[in-house]
Amino acid sequence: MKNILQIILLLTLGIILNSSALAQEDALIIIRKVDEKAAVKTSISKMSMQIFPYLKDKENYREIKIIAYGQGSDDSYMEFVSPKSIQGLRILSKSGDQWVYFPSTGRVRKIAAKSKKESVQGVGGDLSYEDLGGGTLEEKYNVKILKSEAVQWVLEGIPREPSIYTKIILFVNKSDYQVPKIEFYTSEDGHYKDLLQSNVKVISGKEMPTVMTMINLKKESKTVVIINEAQYDVPVDEKFFNPMRFYQ
Repeated sequence: MKNILQIILLLTLGIILNSSALAQEDALIIIRKVDEKAAVKTSISKMSMQIFPYLKDKENYREIKIIAYGQGSDDSYMEFVSPKSIQGLRILSKSGDQWVYFPSTGRVRKIAAKSKKESVQGVGGDLSYEDLGGGTLEEKYNVKILKSEAVQWVLEGIPREPSIYTKIILFVNKSDYQVPKIEFYTSEDGHYKDLLQSNVKVISGKEMPTVMTMINLKKESKTVVIINEAQYDVPVDEKFFNPMRFYQ
């Protein structure tokens, strides 16, 4: 009798472990398709950033114009075009590191890990340095499926490397692998921010969301990024991704 119980327990444990492994494998397939959907070799974008200090006040906001260049999933360069007070401010993200050039002083600052939760100095808003960094979801998170609903999957992502977030929750459409919502959690604040992605358009043959809204649940504020123009898989000068040249 004892041997039979042991066999049943071992079989049950095997089924549980096998199911868990399959679920993890399925989550990996989903996140790879999400990354594949968003993948481009290079990009050039002209964007507007609207910063709303009060979530419920739709009339009171600051608008910033940005031009951005991207290379692969890791490297990105942003230059702030207007208003005049921050014109020429530049941010380079490359292989997990970030640098900021401040035109008012002519100095470059490398962003330390402890500063990744901060918003860009002089810009403000609800996007932190980490939010502006690169990397694919598969590279950044260990994922598992929390729910499989009629039209979407709900995935949990735990950071692989030290991060300002303890976890993220992704809502992935089953029909097109778009991600209309990501929830961000921190150890201090719990459910801290929501990223909403909408207005999907076909640009250079790629289906991309063109409106990204980051809502800060603690401050009750939001920042809206609108892609006004974009080109993908086009030639981009290497100088934009060189830490010694990006500010020249």
